[in-house]
Amino acid sequence: MTDAIELHVRRDDLAAVAAVPQVLAAGPGQALLRVDLFALTANNVTYAAHGVDMAYWGFFPAPEGFGIVPVWGFATVMDSQVDGIAVGQRFYGYWPMASHALVTPVKVSPRGFTDGAAHRQKLPPVYNNYVVASDAYGSEAVQALFRPLYTTSFVLDAMLSASPAETLVLTSASSKTALGLAQAAKGRQRVIGLTSAGNRTFTEATGYYDAVLTYDDPAGLAGSGPVALIDFSGNGGVRRAVHTALGDRLIESHVVGDTHWDTANSNVLPGVTPRLFFAPSVIVERMAEWGAAGFEERLSAAWRGFIASTLWLNVVDVTGAEGAATQWQALAAGKIDPAAGIVVRV
Repeated sequence: MTDAIELHVRRDDLAAVAAVPQVLAAGPGQALLRVDLFALTANNVTYAAHGVDMAYWGFFPAPEGFGIVPVWGFATVMDSQVDGIAVGQRFYGYWPMASHALVTPVKVSPRGFTDGAAHRQKLPPVYNNYVVASDAYGSEAVQALFRPLYTTSFVLDAMLSASPAETLVLTSASSKTALGLAQAAKGRQRVIGLTSAGNRTFTEATGYYDAVLTYDDPAGLAGSGPVALIDFSGNGGVRRAVHTALGDRLIESHVVGDTHWDTANSNVLPGVTPRLFFAPSVIVERMAEWGAAGFEERLSAAWRGFIASTLWLNVVDVTGAEGAATQWQALAAGKIDPAAGIVVRV
């Protein structure tokens, strides 16, 4: 048995978080892992904001009215009652925002395993796969911060490469998933970033965008040619302003994230109807098209190019449950420095 800590977030107030002690033990067919480090990014806010409608709260059950936010990172096996899973092994994957995690490994192989827990059977399979830790993708901090986000950037870019849109408009342009897409698409299409006034200088300095505008300047989108909107912010007011400013030039509108989770939203907008982009489904489609090896080869090549460009990144190490809670509150309030990569060790 192991003393553990879980961070419970109120579903109706994402900034409200509490560290809750737990006692965990691995039973037959289970493994207990210590969550060594995980990243906190705007992506995690999206998970929480869509915890119900996209079932993100379903991965790690919590008491009624609360949720445990899923995070990406690395964990070490502390106890195992599963053949092929050994104490001391390290795995990369989708963990609870907590100090420890219980999993039910099935399909165990030298590469990793799938969590076969009953409550996860109907959830997107991409999130249930855990792979043996490797430095092939760089440091663990960089992997935790970017590996899941960049996969979304990558499949978005693959989709948009076939779009007739000549210009891409990215909201929440300083978010890490938006930065990955902008870096990949620049040079093929014109890329415009929309961000807050406070993040404009940073966003411009990355060099990924052809132009950076603030949210209060949608008129700056005036021009010619077809446009695709990729909305990482989830801010209904911003989305409406962009739809209105672009008019018939807007031929595609994709909703990807929800960093402005506390802003009222509506898909009843002028022009084209926004479409929800759900990365796990698109990843499955691309793997079917390219094969698993082809997908991995393409992703790895794109990843290396992006990581080489992230000289702007400042990795910030945070320790303890209190530190994790403080960073989560700042993230939910949109008060994280966009250059910061928050890595938590509970």
